[in-house]
Amino acid sequence: MKRIWSQCVKELAQFRRDRLTFALAFILPLGMLLIFGYAIRLETKNIPLAIQDFNLSPLSRSYIERLFATNQFQAIPWSGEGDPVTIIDRGQAKAAVVIPPDFSRRIKAQKSTPIQVLVDGTDVNNARVIRNSIRATTSFFLQDQGLQSKSASVVARIRLWFNPGRKESLFIVPGLYAVILAIFPALLATLAMVREKEQGTIVQVYASNLSAVELLLGKGLAYFIVAMGEALCIMGLGSLLFRIWFTGSPMPLLLGPCLFAATSVFYG
Repeated sequence: MKRIWSQCVKELAQFRRDRLTFALAFILPLGMLLIFGYAIRLETKNIPLAIQDFNLSPLSRSYIERLFATNQFQAIPWSGEGDPVTIIDRGQAKAAVVIPPDFSRRIKAQKSTPIQVLVDGTDVNNARVIRNSIRATTSFFLQDQGLQSKSASVVARIRLWFNPGRKESLFIVPGLYAVILAIFPALLATLAMVREKEQGTIVQVYASNLSAVELLLGKGLAYFIVAMGEALCIMGLGSLLFRIWFTGSPMPLLLGPCLFAATSVFYG
């Protein structure tokens, strides 16, 4: 055990003197956390939407305001002239809504009121988001105006148990912790072994009575300590910048990163 610890101390001393390896261990993971944490966005927002209102009534204007109140759509300037298909083909809008002239009259008469909605389907996921958002907004608008019965035999009351505010950093940043700890400790351990042969210091190991197992355990212990330092840095920075606090039992948090980092180091 003493020889393993001596090998670990020697490896940490070499790590501290190598600025490039130090930057690879701490600066690049922090940069990766900042770039991916702020750049990746899974929720679609600011979708350009064109609306052609032939009704021009208070009810139609209220419906248009309700569409843009979702903060998913962005109004584009359109005088109403021309074909809405052309606007979508030119890429000026991802969707177009055409409100018919008898919109308010048919709704107040409790009649079926068709509204033409044209969606750019080149991006299937984006088109699905637009379709579902317009459907949900239309249903809510009718209920809010008292034009649709709220009673139903089956009512689904949905509650988002985890991440009720749909904050994207709660999904992305914890995943980045795992990605960083999977890549960089393994890479550092690999570079440490290769450096021994490139610099010729592996000959000293051959000349000593240090066994292969002790060499690997010593290097693994050194970079396990480095990996835990990385984990503390990125988790601390993630907590401060993205307000991701730890809740629940601390045991999975204490044991999980240790096991994960050890696996990553010895894999490298």
